[in-house]
Amino acid sequence: MQNIRKILLFLLIIPIVAIIGYYALMFLLGGPALPNFFEIRNNDTETHEVTVEVLDSHNSSIFKESYRLYPNETISEAKPFSLLYSVNMKEYTFRTTLDNGTEEATVSIPLHRCSTAIIVIDWENRYPITTMVKIETGKDRNW
Repeated sequence: MQNIRKILLFLLIIPIVAIIGYYALMFLLGGPALPNFFEIRNNDTETHEVTVEVLDSHNSSIFKESYRLYPNETISEAKPFSLLYSVNMKEYTFRTTLDNGTEEATVSIPLHRCSTAIIVIDWENRYPITTMVKIETGKDRNW
């Protein structure tokens, strides 16, 4: 009877250690997660009101907020817990509205724990709202 308990305990510990080891190895090899879910950068010379709505892969709104950004100001939002500690890539749709509907952009982008969405506002560009992904290496990728 004592041997059966030891065997059952051993069989219970093995999967737990394997799961913890997998995540520990993933985080050690993958490096630290980037803390920001997204950043908004106002590269324009004017103050703008920017509304950002984020939808998940099921088109459910998970975040909606409006910001007033002054010239050369950057605002960021913290990454949700589910993305911060996830090992999988997740698809998000960013709906960005500039100055109460003057300009709108909708972009679907994949994010993971080591990436951040960057929304750049600049009326001097061809597209006043540009959305990019910053990956942990520091390189930005346009979408």
